[in-house]
Amino acid sequence: MKDERGRKTVYKKTGGRNNTGRITVRHRGGGSKRKIRELEKEERTGKVIRIEYDPNRTAYLGECITYKGRRVYKILVGEDSSTKKEGLVGRMIEVKEIGQVEQGTIVNRVGLREGEGGKLGRAAGVSCKIIKQEKGRTIVRMPSKEVKEISGKSNCTIGAVLEERKERGKTAGAERRRGIRPTVRGVAMNAVDHPHGGKTQSGQPKTPWGKLAKWIPTRKARLIRR
Repeated sequence: MKDERGRKTVYKKTGGRNNTGRITVRHRGGGSKRKIRELEKEERTGKVIRIEYDPNRTAYLGECITYKGRRVYKILVGEDSSTKKEGLVGRMIEVKEIGQVEQGTIVNRVGLREGEGGKLGRAAGVSCKIIKQEKGRTIVRMPSKEVKEISGKSNCTIGAVLEERKERGKTAGAERRRGIRPTVRGVAMNAVDHPHGGKTQSGQPKTPWGKLAKWIPTRKARLIRR
């Protein structure tokens, strides 16, 4: 389901359940509602007119107007770590072929092939650096310090992704807003609810379904190993 502008899709949560309604992943459910912002598929230079928070990404998104007058979402780009997001309104987010960019330039959203969208360097605060330009190929140092050779006709965005992270609280309420439900220890349960429950159980550690969670060698096995 999309909103009136067709660029936000409602994210439907599963609560850890599969297609039959059974819980297959525990401790999931609830949480704040989210909408998925659809990024521009074609990489084009655009002017930032508004900045928007995206709960599904570490980076902020900028609502941009392209040269055709279309309004699209782009990952926001800052020159350095001191750049504030408010100062980027009215600026241009420049997209170029990576083969036309000078050596030593900081770039992000680097595509792997010609005509493909950005794949590398999209998280908040990260960037790639152009090390060398060769005939039809470009050598790039990625955020992980790995060196990669890609096509010179791939698109890239000039600058580093804006970083403005806030520490997540470790409170119970912060975890619930993220969609994480409480985790209860097995020894705190009743005997009917868990193999560790009832305060009187002993032996090897087991899962909530009674399967061995850790192998502890018996006396006979220890003697054989010796």
